[in-house]
Amino acid sequence: MTTHNYSSQFLISYQQLHFNMLASRSDSQLRSLENPDKQTMRGESSKRSDKLLEIPRKKLNMRLYTEQEQKIQDLINSKSITISIIALVGIYAILIFVIVALEELMDETEFNNVSIILSWIELGILIVFILEIAVGLYAWGVMKYYKDKWLILDTLIILLSLFFVIFELADQKTSNVVKVIQAVFRFLRIFLLIRKAQTFRRLSTISTISTPAEKIVRFLSELKEVIELESMKLDIDYCIDKIGNNQLYQMGKLDEDNAEAMGWLNQSQQGKSSVRKIVTGDQQQQQKKVLANFQKLNIPKRVLEVLDKQHDDLYIDPFECDKLSGGEGLIYLMLFLFENYNLYDVFLIKPKVVRSYFEEVTKGYQDNPYHNRVHAQDVAQTCNFLLNRCKFIEIGQLDEQDIACVLIAGAIHDYGHPGLTNAFLINSKNELALTYNDQSVLEMFHPSQCFKIAWTNQKANIFENLPFQKYRRIRESIISMVLSTDMAHHASELAITNSRVAAPDFEPYGKDKQRLMDLVVHSSDVSNPTKNFEIYKQWTEKVLTEFWQQGDKERELGLPISYLCNRYTTNMAEAQLGFIDYVVKPTFSCIQGFLPAFEPYFENLDKNKAKWQELVGYYKQQLASIQTQ
Repeated sequence: MTTHNYSSQFLISYQQLHFNMLASRSDSQLRSLENPDKQTMRGESSKRSDKLLEIPRKKLNMRLYTEQEQKIQDLINSKSITISIIALVGIYAILIFVIVALEELMDETEFNNVSIILSWIELGILIVFILEIAVGLYAWGVMKYYKDKWLILDTLIILLSLFFVIFELADQKTSNVVKVIQAVFRFLRIFLLIRKAQTFRRLSTISTISTPAEKIVRFLSELKEVIELESMKLDIDYCIDKIGNNQLYQMGKLDEDNAEAMGWLNQSQQGKSSVRKIVTGDQQQQQKKVLANFQKLNIPKRVLEVLDKQHDDLYIDPFECDKLSGGEGLIYLMLFLFENYNLYDVFLIKPKVVRSYFEEVTKGYQDNPYHNRVHAQDVAQTCNFLLNRCKFIEIGQLDEQDIACVLIAGAIHDYGHPGLTNAFLINSKNELALTYNDQSVLEMFHPSQCFKIAWTNQKANIFENLPFQKYRRIRESIISMVLSTDMAHHASELAITNSRVAAPDFEPYGKDKQRLMDLVVHSSDVSNPTKNFEIYKQWTEKVLTEFWQQGDKERELGLPISYLCNRYTTNMAEAQLGFIDYVVKPTFSCIQGFLPAFEPYFENLDKNKAKWQELVGYYKQQLASIQTQ
């Protein structure tokens, strides 16, 4: 119905930019631009900047609003005014039904007495509507205001309704024909309610908490509705597409003859072959080995039996596996999965190399309460659950390289973790924070060290026999997934992924695959609330113990005590309620959006949340007793 102040500001800026650019061109170029018949609008996305220069000046003859008009536009567009008008329309609808009902229930004399009062009320409401239209016409002008053709009908209905109300007040003895017409127009006025209600629904769907990208896309969509220049609409569509696909900083295509520039700019794209071998569910079943075929891996029989039955089970007990394997659960899991997915042949290596590599990885995990080798094993195994049981391999059409990347990323994602958060390392000016410039400090550190393991120990180099470009692709993918576990980027990355999953051009097997692989590893890292409560509770106690140890250090060093790190004020149960609501549920809602097989497990979140709610009082008492000591 109306445009925002930003729309007019955008149009002003657009015109100024266009004419400044025109002024910088030669006279001959200007003459050619003045002649629209000689111009060809190019539609390629890589030439959008040139396209601005091809718009004839006369087509940019748009109305520029005064400061006063813009202020009025902002006032009318404000939520309070919009809701007030909607409320008034609701009252008006009720008034119409009251008039109709009283006319049926009362005799003519009684109704005439009451109808005078109701007519004056109706007149007042209609005058407000007329004022709204008049102010809108002043603020936007006739052409812009009536761009929405429904507003013409609204105006006609209101004007005719006003005429009949005044006529009724002036002459109570109206004919039956006039009464019928009045009744018809009263019901036509209900269209106003429908129209305003649609506006209200649009307002109510705009979240009070939205990302800047969402606000920009919404603004551009509204802007598109109020402009007439088709080339500008194409530009807006282009902007919306690039924002929605997170391609704001992606380089466009270069000319084929600019080989040197292409070489520099396409380095990060090397190794991404378009021809890829896909592992289907049927092939997986054919590749599945009997237990005897795994004996060459030297996995203890009891451990092998557990892995054979539960390697893709969400409810496997990682603590029991660690005990059963003598602390080598991560090693045995990766040996098993490499064999299960035929990854030894893909990497052109023998099991002993994989064993050596993950022995080194396991040694690198410190004996922290939470971020330790058991957590690494648990995350890698949960990744496999999402890959296999939830059918991400099939939905994303993952090849063996993709599968290997996900599993390796899950296994190494917290390698060398000191049991301290990025915030602590940054605040304490730790060497790692200085090395990685305070940016995703640990998430940079983990893969860096794990690639060093391979390239500084020939016996443990699982990447040694890979062709260079294949290695580059695998390295990029693993690093991307480990970086995705940085909670500092959780909200923004999840918002982008949600928008992609909901997009009409969503491609889990194509351009969106890496983003989904990132989410699979990240979600596995925060998946404890989706599991059995007994296992989940153990993990919760361990992670808070680690947090509280950090809080003690922060207290000693005079640093700000980080969130959840104060053992004297943190209620374990309440902390988990927030974790489920604000982190885990939104994450696995997104997972469920492209992996529907996860749906039966999603209810675990509500079950576990209910159990924590029952324990809130217990932990409050526990805190009270600690604080009195």
